[in-house]
Amino acid sequence: MNHTINNPTTRKVRNRGFEPVAFHHTSGVHNGWIFKRGPKWVHAHFPSLGNIKLAKSDLRYVKEL
Repeated sequence: MNHTINNPTTRKVRNRGFEPVAFHHTSGVHNGWIFKRGPKWVHAHFPSLGNIKLAKSDLRYVKEL
């Protein structure tokens, strides 16, 4: 399954079945989407950071858009 989106918008992300989120990182706030959830990790894609594997404990820095 391809999780990259050209010119991503919140509407496009939701229509593809992903969850749009904002991630509060040390370098600022990055908008992206969660494309896979596992028992220990959450896989997310941020156009400015790329693919990131977040631990469940790091979800406290993630807000749904």
